Amino acid sequence: MKLAYAVLLLPTTLYAQILGADSDIDQLVAQMDTSEKYSIVNGVGWISRKQQSGYYIGNEPAVDRLGIPSIKMQDAAQGFRTTDERIIGEVTAWPCSLGVASAWDVDLMEDWGHALGKEHRAKGANMILGPSVNVHRVAKGGRNAEYLSGESPKLGEEMARSYVRGVQEEGVMAVVKHFALNNQENDRNTIDSHADERTMQEVYYPPFKAAVDEGVASFMCSYNLVNGTHSCGNEDLLVRDLKERMGFEGFVMSDWWAVNEVGYQNAGLDMDMPGDDGYFSSDNLDASDDGRIDDMVTRVLTQMKKVGLLGTDDQPAAFPNLCDIPGDCDDLFYNATATSAAHEALALSIATQSVALLKNEDDVLPISGAKTIAVVGSACDASNNISAMLKVWDLGNYYVMGGSGRVIAEDPVSIVRGLQEGAGDTITIVESTTDDLDQALAAMENADVVLTCGATTSTEGHDRASLLVDQDDFITQLVEAATIPSVVLLNTPGATVISNFSGKASAVLNMFLGGQATGTAWSNIIYGVESPSGKLPVTFPLSEEDAVEPCSSSPCTYDEKLEVGWRGLVEKDVDFPFGHGLSYTNFDYEVKSKDGLKFELNVENTGKSAGREVVQLYVTYPVAEDAPPVELKGFKKTGVLEPGQSELLEFDISPDDLRSWSTNAGDFVAVSGDFQFDFASSSRDVRVSDTVTV
Repeated sequence: MKLAYAVLLLPTTLYAQILGADSDIDQLVAQMDTSEKYSIVNGVGWISRKQQSGYYIGNEPAVDRLGIPSIKMQDAAQGFRTTDERIIGEVTAWPCSLGVASAWDVDLMEDWGHALGKEHRAKGANMILGPSVNVHRVAKGGRNAEYLSGESPKLGEEMARSYVRGVQEEGVMAVVKHFALNNQENDRNTIDSHADERTMQEVYYPPFKAAVDEGVASFMCSYNLVNGTHSCGNEDLLVRDLKERMGFEGFVMSDWWAVNEVGYQNAGLDMDMPGDDGYFSSDNLDASDDGRIDDMVTRVLTQMKKVGLLGTDDQPAAFPNLCDIPGDCDDLFYNATATSAAHEALALSIATQSVALLKNEDDVLPISGAKTIAVVGSACDASNNISAMLKVWDLGNYYVMGGSGRVIAEDPVSIVRGLQEGAGDTITIVESTTDDLDQALAAMENADVVLTCGATTSTEGHDRASLLVDQDDFITQLVEAATIPSVVLLNTPGATVISNFSGKASAVLNMFLGGQATGTAWSNIIYGVESPSGKLPVTFPLSEEDAVEPCSSSPCTYDEKLEVGWRGLVEKDVDFPFGHGLSYTNFDYEVKSKDGLKFELNVENTGKSAGREVVQLYVTYPVAEDAPPVELKGFKKTGVLEPGQSELLEFDISPDDLRSWSTNAGDFVAVSGDFQFDFASSSRDVRVSDTVTV
């Protein structure tokens, strides 16, 4: 197909306010008839079986007459969504988004974004329905494994930027979701989330604003209501907060079937998905405000142009539309191999770097030399249950979460298999992969150390029933009975309560759902191939009572306001705090220079093995009645430091980073006074402090 317009990004037209004009897009829109414009903003229905659009989760039709290709959308919480068994093995089953974030490495997140973009392109998709960036409010949230912000707006900001940059540099549009206050799965279509403006601006909006600043193509509005109005028809959210205050120039699409009545286009919604449900019918779109349809179409086409979906005779589209010829989609969607050796290596690297060492008494880890390890418990040899997952869309397992973002791994490496493959000639593995205590004790009789596994999973559509791992009773009994050092490996989808056994175990480590490389990554950590360098992006509380529960009725009022997640637990004991993660080595911090809000911090490896450290900057505001709580304002991860080696990290905080939201001003305003800057290894392990007067 011959495409007609140049690849050049210029400002778009904001509805009711001219921000600038892209003459190519303006000319293109002027040539479109009404039916063509309407087709751009209304999906073709669920699930498309029109081969000119593809077999994708979402599809917008092409306008062949004008060289406008179709948009083909696919979920990506752990990779290219598995909707058919023929796809299994052709795409990478990555660690979950929260797991990638738990490495606290913005470059690694960007690498993942590039890989996701490449795999979606290889499968014919030109839009990724991600990243998911909602800050965790409810510890039991069914999609927390998908939400890369964890409990921190700042972590979410940095990870969202990196993800969007990586994906869109591959010529694939990214969709940040779910806007806004989508913090639980129970009753997600009807729950009415109520939060004050300051809480929304300071806690829940920052990751979304970061995506806007990075030039994200699209926003997805959520199912729930916000302050009394459905998100997708909420003008305060979509026009005032997003398009006007944040300056968003892309387009807003609905979550699938999140449009509840006609007229949402006049509240800021630009695209109805999956479409073909009547709400964006010709008659209903005919009733749009003056200029609104052209604004909607302009927003979509501008983002397509930005990532290279439109081109000229002299400059072909950066991403040829391989799937607009009838029949082409079959081969791409079902048969193209998108994964690669490089992506498999990256998946292993991410999973390894995501592991957080929570406890390591007497340096029981890493294990080396002539040792016998008893590996006990069913979760150490978890089933992959492919046939069951193909039948039930929201069924997850200990490798991947369930729901729309699920990727089914072809042959994920179990923990026991990974340990066996990495054991070498000197380590002996004795197995008992059931949750039978007597069998476990028998396996431990001649062992030097016992290793057991705890796991649970989660899914879209409903929240977790409990914060315990599924094997809590077995592990508790095992570590109480153990007469040799005991190590607990956790595979979890978010915050978890492990206090029944964490105090008795010799070592405890956590990996958020790790995908296909789970067992190999565990082997790398247990045998010391790499030192753990992950940090918790959430709090592991002592009890479920310390965590916010999902609301069971509306309104769901966010009474805790700014004190969300770890910030609401500052005065309470916790099992393992936000930002926590040990290493097999030790690090010393020293401030080398200070110039206003700019610090240079030296980090030295003072231990006996190589490792990486994540330095976290926490800021305490001047004492005032309306002062925010302590906030994470920055973080940096070192490279691999050999013993005795050091690295100089730069923290350059802008005065704008210290502002607070004023409802009266309708904007962020400066805060003055003495700020305490704490450079820390976790939210409760401060190494160096300084005071800055602003």
